[in-house]
Amino acid sequence: MPPRPELTDTAVLLTSEAVTNAVNACRGSDCAIPLTVFGEYSEQPQTCGTLRVLVHNEAPGAPAARTSAYDEETGRGLALMAGFATDWGVCHHGPGPGKAIWFELAATPGSG
Repeated sequence: MPPRPELTDTAVLLTSEAVTNAVNACRGSDCAIPLTVFGEYSEQPQTCGTLRVLVHNEAPGAPAARTSAYDEETGRGLALMAGFATDWGVCHHGPGPGKAIWFELAATPGSG
C-alpha cells in the first residue's frame, strides 16, 4: 500500500468518532464484543486510491444525528462523517442486533 499521509488526520478523526460512539452505545447494553474495527486501502485503475474503515458494535439501535450547541463537546460525529468522508453510511453487519458505521476517504490526484 502506498503511503497516503494526506488521509491520515481525517482518518484518525473519523475513526476516533466512530469508535467513541460504538463504545458509548455498548455501555448501556450487554454487548458481548464491544466493537470491531476494519480498515483497508485499495487502488483501482483510474483512481487515486480509497481508504475504507468500518466500525461495528453489537448494541441495538441506529445512530441518530443531532444538533449540538456551539459549546458542546459531543454530538458531532455524524456531522463530521458527512462533512469529511467521501462516502459513509450505517448498515447491519453480522447476525446480531448490531450495526456498523463505515466511511471512505478518497485520495486526490497529485497527492501522496
